Amino acid sequence: MHTNVWLALVSFLQKIRTSIFIIFQKWNDYQLKWDPSNYGGIESMRVAPDKIWQPDIVLFNNADGNYEVSFLCNTLIHHTGEVLWVPPAIYKSSCIIDVEYFPFDEQICSLTFGSWTYNREELKLDFLYSDMVDFSDYASSSIWDLIDGPAILTEDRSRVEFQIRIRSARSLNLQFFPTFRRKTLFYTVVLLLPTIMMAFLNVTVFYLPTASGEKMGLTMNVSLSIVVFLLLVSKILPPTSSSIPLAAKYLLLTFVLNVITIVVTTVICNIYFRSAATHHLPPWVRSLFLEWLPLFMCMKRPNRKNVLRFLKKRHTPTETRNIGPEEAVRIENHHPHCSMHDTRKIQHACADLTPDAQRALDAIEFITENRRDEEINKQMKDDWKYVSMVIDRFLLYGFFAVTLGGTIGIIASAPTIFETVDENQNIKRLKYLYKLNRNYSFNDTYQPGIY
Repeated sequence: MHTNVWLALVSFLQKIRTSIFIIFQKWNDYQLKWDPSNYGGIESMRVAPDKIWQPDIVLFNNADGNYEVSFLCNTLIHHTGEVLWVPPAIYKSSCIIDVEYFPFDEQICSLTFGSWTYNREELKLDFLYSDMVDFSDYASSSIWDLIDGPAILTEDRSRVEFQIRIRSARSLNLQFFPTFRRKTLFYTVVLLLPTIMMAFLNVTVFYLPTASGEKMGLTMNVSLSIVVFLLLVSKILPPTSSSIPLAAKYLLLTFVLNVITIVVTTVICNIYFRSAATHHLPPWVRSLFLEWLPLFMCMKRPNRKNVLRFLKKRHTPTETRNIGPEEAVRIENHHPHCSMHDTRKIQHACADLTPDAQRALDAIEFITENRRDEEINKQMKDDWKYVSMVIDRFLLYGFFAVTLGGTIGIIASAPTIFETVDENQNIKRLKYLYKLNRNYSFNDTYQPGIY
């Protein structure tokens, strides 16, 4: 028995991976021939499919276990014995979804049709018109763009006779490969762009001053946002361990960078609040972070002499009353806001001082030493703060480079990211090719070895 099959795709749904097809089956039955002149000129008639023989063609990669068509429409029988059966069918097929480049992925879900019990000697399958899917009645999807729909004729072992160890039993199968590409606008706006923004928002943590106290708050908020988007991706995609989706890769990179940001931000905050009372500034730290790294990162620390000169202009020092003509005081180190007498430099004009004057000089000396210690401690704190600022600037440049490189590297790895799809043009092209091939006959006798 020679049976021709034609597959027309009507719709493709993503959520339950359901395909709506119209299967055109055409075969010749010598028992159903008649002479129209003997039956009142009747050339054709319609008969229920359960009244005549029909090929047991099923979808092998069926996912719901229902191998029968949903609606058993009548068959059209011609007086020449030609039988045409066009049952509409809704198929739930099993398909391995490749989500490696999600949301820029392209899916090819094959549909394998063949006889369940007949081998190639008993039932020969072939294409009715063309070796491709007919998209004449195809309804566009809001999620997928149609790319192509080729088909091939393959040879496989018979499903039944192989079980009884008839190794030579072979059967013919028809495989259709509708190809779809995901529409990326929704996922780009809802998922990808917010993730990219969060990745670069994570970099701005190193530009935020440590004194503001908001560094850890910003990093933790970004971390929680990334976790929410990871949960969103896990809900959208089917669970698979074969590959990591592109969007998940980028979210994972952003999450890892965020965790590193939390760790280094903790270290930076610790460095920022150090002082001479708790930590000593090692020489190598001073050389590396106060001299060399600022040069490479175009950072220039304000000169302390310039700062003091600026403060002198803004604040007039209090004039010091001379003790006497020969009791002049020479001030070497003084606070910019007030004048201080260095008691160690006082030259006594008199041989002896009164007890009150001696106590006053001791108090002045104590105050001077205390102010000097405060100045040294303040200078040490400023050095630690500048070290933290240098580390912040270094990490700002480094994380920006890694984030930018990771964004370009991961997203640009999708092979179809720069390709645009005109689905209407594709449908017109496929319809034209199908009509063009329909003018030719594909009903040649099957020859083993050429497929």
